[in-house]
Amino acid sequence: MAETAVYNAIKMNDPITWTFHDEIRQTPIDLPRAALKLAREVAYPKLDVAGYLTRLDELAVVAETAVSPHNSILTQTEKLADFLFEEQQFQGNLPFYFDPRNSFLNDVLDRRLGIPITLSILFITVGRKLGLPLHGVGMPGHFITALHYGGQDYYFDPYHEGKRLTIQECANVVCQTTGFEFRTEWLAATESRDILVRMLNNLRNVYVQYQQWSPAAAVIKLLNQAEPNEFHHLRDLGFVHFQGGKVRLAAHYLDAYLNTQPNAPDADNIRHNISRAVDAWVRQN
Repeated sequence: MAETAVYNAIKMNDPITWTFHDEIRQTPIDLPRAALKLAREVAYPKLDVAGYLTRLDELAVVAETAVSPHNSILTQTEKLADFLFEEQQFQGNLPFYFDPRNSFLNDVLDRRLGIPITLSILFITVGRKLGLPLHGVGMPGHFITALHYGGQDYYFDPYHEGKRLTIQECANVVCQTTGFEFRTEWLAATESRDILVRMLNNLRNVYVQYQQWSPAAAVIKLLNQAEPNEFHHLRDLGFVHFQGGKVRLAAHYLDAYLNTQPNAPDADNIRHNISRAVDAWVRQN
């Protein structure tokens, strides 16, 4: 017991040892650190989180010279976009958009390829280290970055070389990617927790599309931690475990879902299929 208490005390004072679940319980959430913990728990169990955080610090040191603090905040942000997306050549991985590596911040740093949300995290993280008030904007279909300065917002698209966007151009992007009619509330700042949830949803969709059930389950487990009151994550865990041939685990999570949502529209169908699947599994084993 004493050893456990000592370990817990050390852990609480050493954020590098924290899990993703620990990270999302913090106020405020450290976005890059939580994103790296996400990568460690889904795909890279030996990931050197501290090493990648140091690389972000080093990138900001180099960027400071290119940005020059003597410029206005807006000019500094524009110069940071030039530094990251032209000089350092971080770019959108358009030919292989659905490669899961695009959703892991460590891979973005290693390969200099990403999708809108991870390139935005990079832009926001380095910018904030330089004192630039950047935040994420989770538009439907396309994540961007915004600078709040002088009472107004300026929009940047890290997936397309950090290009400045007008509000009309933001509307055009949403229309092109989703077909939705634009709503200005979609330009509101996106909280760190919601950014992480969106990253996880992207990964879940990719892994399910590729029928990679084990990493899909790892992702949904983190979604369940980030959104514990969204009980459909329990159902989805059951489904992916079933697809992966883990019938007992599937039954466990589907039963947990039914206990929390006994009157869900899909409850009767799930009960029927659980019974059939477990019966078949018992006969085979």
